[in-house]
Amino acid sequence: MSGRSRVDTTSAEDKSIGFDYQYYYFLNELLNLKIGQVVGLEVLDDVHIERPDGTNLLVQLKHTVQTSAQGAPINLTTMDSDLWKSISNWCKLIIDPAGGRASVDSQLAFLKKTSFLLASNKSENDKNALLKSIEAFKATTKSHAELVADITSLKAKSKDQMIQGYINDVLSLDAAVSERFFEHLSFALGKDEIINLCRASIAEKQIHQSRVDDVFHAIDSEVRQNSYATVKAGQKITISFDEFTQKYRRYFDKARSGGLLFRKFPPVLPDNLLDQTFIKQLVDINDISEDNIEFHTKFTTRRLHFRDNMERLIQDGDITQSDIDDLEEEASVMWEAKFLQAYSGQQSTGDEGASARAIVGDLRQRKLTLASQELPIPMSHGGFYDLSDRPVIGWLSDWKDRYK
Repeated sequence: MSGRSRVDTTSAEDKSIGFDYQYYYFLNELLNLKIGQVVGLEVLDDVHIERPDGTNLLVQLKHTVQTSAQGAPINLTTMDSDLWKSISNWCKLIIDPAGGRASVDSQLAFLKKTSFLLASNKSENDKNALLKSIEAFKATTKSHAELVADITSLKAKSKDQMIQGYINDVLSLDAAVSERFFEHLSFALGKDEIINLCRASIAEKQIHQSRVDDVFHAIDSEVRQNSYATVKAGQKITISFDEFTQKYRRYFDKARSGGLLFRKFPPVLPDNLLDQTFIKQLVDINDISEDNIEFHTKFTTRRLHFRDNMERLIQDGDITQSDIDDLEEEASVMWEAKFLQAYSGQQSTGDEGASARAIVGDLRQRKLTLASQELPIPMSHGGFYDLSDRPVIGWLSDWKDRYK
């Protein structure tokens, strides 16, 4: 029996979560764009930010699923391959002749407008000799020559030829170029809960906590779809502050509007749709056939969508039970008017199907009101279906005897 080994499976999972980590870092940068800025995904680097003054921040993202004994992501160690590979990549970029940077002057000009950030969910580590040396250099307590000496010493201690090669790329830089590079190099470690960072960025835009997830899911979905379409069209994913505002502002405005937000919860359908009283009522008046599972499912979904939203809105404090009582009273009055019109207050002895269907047809044109806000037609349908399922209303003249 053939199949992927556990190692192969784990590697694929690691790669997948690494891509997700990169995407959500990009999304968080989008949520924090300032006027005049542009953020890109896999264009100049894993993520990059173009600033209005003409400078760029290049970001390399490194994610690990390995954890310490305490359950936290592992530390970024002195000889971590991710650390040295990222620095090596940037050193090669700085001296890239294809980018017109064969000379020291061109390399220095590039560094004048470029900075570098290594971001990772790996934890900070006081024992990381390289990070300590870079920190001392940036704090001017260690000279550039001393920093280079430290890096040379680390190379001598390493037995890993690949890491030695990465270190050689660093040491091969011109001294002035190397000094400017380390001045522009920084680290953002311990960035593990990247999705929570996105949520926090949304909350900081004066979005109430109860609506943060609504904005997050809407923007996340939209950005993913737009990014896919952009790549499919052969274009690069770069979004400016103005573009982001134009495309996604409506989600923030909607959350701040004070209007009710109706969510699309995945419905948990009952095992037997025909056991529902409201479906029985519709089948009995020949509004839908007994074997039309498509309509049974669609109408049940609308009823559950209505009910789930009522429960969530109460839970979030957006409405009260009194608001729901008012809606149900309004719906009952609408039904009562059509019911009395259909049967003229008398028990019918003939075929009532047409009269009953006329009541249902009329109510399906009506919009219910919740806390002074009109419900969409599908949700209004769900409200009438819910009332007829309990049952509070019915379509045949003897519905109380039949279904209660």
